[in-house]
Amino acid sequence: MSNLLNKNPKKKLLERGPQISPSNQFQLGQTETHAPEVPKQPTKTKEKPLERKASSVRVRKSTRDKLNALVSLNKADTIDDLIEIMIEEYFSAHVTKEEKKQFDLVMELYRSRN
Repeated sequence: MSNLLNKNPKKKLLERGPQISPSNQFQLGQTETHAPEVPKQPTKTKEKPLERKASSVRVRKSTRDKLNALVSLNKADTIDDLIEIMIEEYFSAHVTKEEKKQFDLVMELYRSRN
């Protein structure tokens, strides 16, 4: 038991080098006085073009197959174009002016979230 008390401590496995310190220390007052001025560019209010970000929609396989078949028959270039045509046709036949206003409001909310 006494041998445990007299045992030499283990040598450190990691030898640390000299202490490194930054040459210039940060001070809050310096950043405010020495910050370069960025020339302000006039902001232009342009409408953003429609974003072409890809997304997925869950539909049944039979619906997907029908959409692919219509694209194969050259009814549209892509499924996205085909769905746009279908939405426009639905609007022209089945949606009232009040419903169109509500739709536009909801679409504006969705656009503002992105």
